[in-house]
Amino acid sequence: MADPVIRTGHINLFAQSDVTCYIIRGAEGDLLVDTGFYMNRRALLQWLSVYSVKWIFLTHAHPDHDWNAAAVAQKTGAKILLHEADSTLIRNFKSQPVHPTADRWRLRNLTQNFGGALVKSPPYKPDILFGDADGGLLKQYGFDAEIVHLPGHTRGSSGILCGDVLYCGDAFTAIFGGPDITPHAADIPQMTASLRKILEIRPKWLACGHGFPVKLRDAEPVIRAYLQEHAHEI
Repeated sequence: MADPVIRTGHINLFAQSDVTCYIIRGAEGDLLVDTGFYMNRRALLQWLSVYSVKWIFLTHAHPDHDWNAAAVAQKTGAKILLHEADSTLIRNFKSQPVHPTADRWRLRNLTQNFGGALVKSPPYKPDILFGDADGGLLKQYGFDAEIVHLPGHTRGSSGILCGDVLYCGDAFTAIFGGPDITPHAADIPQMTASLRKILEIRPKWLACGHGFPVKLRDAEPVIRAYLQEHAHEI
């Protein structure tokens, strides 16, 4: 397995095996965005040792994002936050089967649903289930940031807008080396609405759950082309 890529500064990230996690620094402790997959556990915990992690924000409850939630919470004492619409998705991928966002992903989608039903993250229980009305929740914990509901990839998919960065989970992706539409969604009309929301928010950066952060100026043509191509489906 490749060594993790670690970046600090404007966007603090840990990237390994196509999975990316982020740290947002706060006045009262730090917040971890997503916890990676099983192969990331050891390196992720080592990376986190230099931070004061008080909160774990899960963008959604797929195993490649929540696998290490229990381990990180146990190690740091951090509280786990998850959107309430994904509470039944924990360790239950088949409760929200995904659909291909383009024809080229149909075969890949079959493997996602089959594999997802077999793979279950270590058990954990969110400490805080937030809803659509809780956009300002993180301000209570010392973060100048807003929770943004970005449903589609899952019903509860959510991100964090902090400064000029939107930590967007799998609402958008860079898993293939550049900006791209995420290959799978539980609800494609919701996903397209979330893509429109991203364009309305207009952050400078999209910090995706897979791949490295991309600038909106590079992502926008991809998003607009997808929206135009699939306008009849909305």
